[in-house]
Amino acid sequence: MAKNTGNTTRIKEKSKLLVKYADANWETSSEQTETHDISETGISFYLSKPVWIDTHLTIKIASSEIFGRLRTLTAKVVRVQVDASGKQFVAARFDE
Repeated sequence: MAKNTGNTTRIKEKSKLLVKYADANWETSSEQTETHDISETGISFYLSKPVWIDTHLTIKIASSEIFGRLRTLTAKVVRVQVDASGKQFVAARFDE
């Protein structure tokens, strides 16, 4: 299911991800998760550890309709929301 947000179309998918980042305590972490949605310019997913807005991420995508198989991209966190279970919903914009 695609959703148009401005200039890009976001695609709902469940691709496996490995996300590396410095968490809110400035400790380097990595976490396996999966895509909530993705576009050519950004991605969203859940993390169990807190991150700050503007945190730099390295994201390894196992397989994506947009990027194909085994793609590594860098991105910056632009939005964080905490759900009722304490998980962090993270939206990030890919670096150019």
